[in-house]
Amino acid sequence: MSATVKRRRLSFVLGGGVALESRSLLSVAVHHVPVSAADHFTRRLEPAPSEVRILHAQTQTEIHVAPHPQNRHNQPSVAPTSNRWSWMAGTYWYVPTANLQATLYNSSTGTLSMLRDQTVFQVTGYSGGYFWGKVVAQFGSSAPSGSSMVGSVTPEGKVLLLFTQSSADTTPSVTQGYGTMVRKFGQWTMENQMFTPPGSTIQIGHWAYMVQTRPRMVSWNHLPSVGVSVPTFLSESTVPAPQPVGL
Repeated sequence: MSATVKRRRLSFVLGGGVALESRSLLSVAVHHVPVSAADHFTRRLEPAPSEVRILHAQTQTEIHVAPHPQNRHNQPSVAPTSNRWSWMAGTYWYVPTANLQATLYNSSTGTLSMLRDQTVFQVTGYSGGYFWGKVVAQFGSSAPSGSSMVGSVTPEGKVLLLFTQSSADTTPSVTQGYGTMVRKFGQWTMENQMFTPPGSTIQIGHWAYMVQTRPRMVSWNHLPSVGVSVPTFLSESTVPAPQPVGL
């Protein structure tokens, strides 16, 4: 079937109320059009991502074209919650070789030097954005020392750390650290930084992308700088991890 239409006004009404009109003489042959060809025609219009209506000025015939799918990048994202980091319970973290260097400042002499710092976190528990465990660190050639650790991590990944060294005959020594959960090389790292208490004569500062380790990994059996396994290194300290009550 075919037909000829002369001096018709053809209106293209796009989503949002925009209309394009043509008042020129039209001679249109109407045939059966394959679906693929019609599809090609509607795609060439490239309208805004909304419904398109093609209206004939006299007959008001309406052809509906399905709206384009909304760009998924414009979809609202789901806000993270504290449960995002619950997997941290039971994990172990260490300092990789690239980040072992730390600073040592002697306030009595005013000198600054470099030393190596291997630190291992054992995260024993997690609840509602808070985590806890034990820490062992070794600075340079000194003996390893242990601390208890309490930390918080926001849904967005901001980390706050508190390390406490205590004994029966001394006042507890507290060191605070800050960090951010950062995705690197397909895994989560803790980009941490800290300085020992400013009241001390010797102050140590360190930052590192701390990464996870687990049994059967090379780092689990041979920690950088100290050369022993994670279980052996952690056994150097008798400081216990905090014991949760009512969590």
